[in-house]
Amino acid sequence: MNRPAKPPPLPAALARAAVDSLADAVVIVGADGGVLHLNPAAEELLARSRERAAGLPARALPGGDRISALCERVREAQEAASTDLPHPQDPAARVSAEAAPLFDGPECSGTVLVLRVPRQGERTLDFEALAAGLAHEIKNPLAGLQGSADLLAREAEGRARDYALVIAREAKRVDGLVRELLDLARPAALQAAPFNIHGVVGDVMLLARGLPGGERVTFTERYDPSLPQVVGDREKLTQVVLNLTRNAVDAAASRPGGQVLFETQVASVRLRAAGGRTRPLARVAVVDNGPGIPDAMLPRLFTPFATSKASGTGLGLAISRRIVEAHGGRIEVRNRAGGGVEATIFLPLEVA
Repeated sequence: MNRPAKPPPLPAALARAAVDSLADAVVIVGADGGVLHLNPAAEELLARSRERAAGLPARALPGGDRISALCERVREAQEAASTDLPHPQDPAARVSAEAAPLFDGPECSGTVLVLRVPRQGERTLDFEALAAGLAHEIKNPLAGLQGSADLLAREAEGRARDYALVIAREAKRVDGLVRELLDLARPAALQAAPFNIHGVVGDVMLLARGLPGGERVTFTERYDPSLPQVVGDREKLTQVVLNLTRNAVDAAASRPGGQVLFETQVASVRLRAAGGRTRPLARVAVVDNGPGIPDAMLPRLFTPFATSKASGTGLGLAISRRIVEAHGGRIEVRNRAGGGVEATIFLPLEVA
């Protein structure tokens, strides 16, 4: 009886394409502990291009000490192992890491590391339901309170009128907070179309000059004129850039010689799309030379109601992240080594 022919080996290019098509982030580490390959999902998660990462030791990646130790343990034991790691862009979140030995015949030639991030919908569902329900229950009685206070202020005199005006003003402030809660709780429905992101940044720069403290700040721009059009909802992304700019102006105006820089360019990382294909991203950054963000606040920046401002709600960045993620992009805020803060959004570019 004839034995079936041995199937041909899988071509290297096809094997690489299979790894690159996976939705989970995959990092391949060699026997010497050096990075051999990142798939597009890993590039996006780790904010490192494969070109920059290849050849570096695994410990040079975000969370690298634990990644390196996990890979070494797997290579020595030649058995799979797993652990949890801090999320590279959100230290308050966790990423599950599963590593398995990579065999080339009888030899273990490295480690395959798979990084999985909990789906955003799973992490925010309960909060969104709570926010929507709370905002709905508050909105109607709040409108009655505000209307009654306005009427009372018109008819009252002396101290009674002053008290009525305070009630009306505070009711208006709470109404604004309720609106922000609804914005955060509702799905970010988009009216997406290609547009020039420089037009949005230019509009925001004009608005920023009229913000409190804007007259004490110098605004500069550093644009990439060859940047293709962004695909997204212009109105909602204007809201995002304005939120970031308002924070930058607040910080820069607190110091003499305050400066805010708007910067655009094609990002060094790409967006992984369905089927493993990738799309280029625009990088839009708002940079200030203010005092920076307290270290204790950094992990909670995108958490609702987490703020270091005396009059802030902490909802601006949370809403901004929701809008950017609805576009398939991401948002990052970090302290700069030379002082100040760099807030960056990455958005899909139009593909010809």
